[in-house]
Amino acid sequence: MIKGIIFDLGNTLLRFEGDSETIAQEGAEAMATWFLKKKHIKLDDQALVEAFLSERLAGREIASQTQQEVTAQQSLREALAKIEAPASTGSLVEAAIKVFFGPEEALWRSYPDAVDTLKTLQDRGYRLGLYSNATDDPFIQRLVNRNGLRPWLSPTFSSAGWGWRKPKPAAFNLIARRWGMPPAEIVMVGDTLSADVLGARQAGMHSILVTMDEAPSNDENRHIQPDAVADRLSALPEMIEEL
Repeated sequence: MIKGIIFDLGNTLLRFEGDSETIAQEGAEAMATWFLKKKHIKLDDQALVEAFLSERLAGREIASQTQQEVTAQQSLREALAKIEAPASTGSLVEAAIKVFFGPEEALWRSYPDAVDTLKTLQDRGYRLGLYSNATDDPFIQRLVNRNGLRPWLSPTFSSAGWGWRKPKPAAFNLIARRWGMPPAEIVMVGDTLSADVLGARQAGMHSILVTMDEAPSNDENRHIQPDAVADRLSALPEMIEEL
């Protein structure tokens, strides 16, 4: 019997209404301008934009291979070092990353049935939590708050906060231990076969793939089979009872 449900965040509870590359470029430019005009740091703004976005790409590749997160802060520190930015920028990294994520943060919206589904599941006695692969934990926490998900989810963890990226089983088992539940009583709900579904299987948990906005990588990972597939969040309560 399922007693706990771990949700992914992006493209599972929230949908991104923008173009990721365009928004990343906009965020990096806003961050570089912030250093120059708000903090009066003398640096090459275009060089910073290019170096930071390059470090972000390299970090994603490393994180994918190692299942250990490379945070946005790490990428920014590397970029600042590469362009030989003044030492004073070191103390501004956290604030700068918040500026970078500003344009993206405004474009995440909860699915229309997300909150009602979470409420229904909680009313039925399930424990609900979240584990998101992400490069900045404060960003994830702001998205949870901004979209009204906080009352239903505990804990709300991220790979940036704990270091482990899904599908590493440690990420899943962290919540199982927090709840005091055996993995077999937990189901992972997410949009990615190679992270959410594979990770759940490796951790001894059940899995449900949601397909409202499937991850592009799923096309090459169809051999990874979830226990169930849902095309809307509102289908989850009845589906989970049948697992």
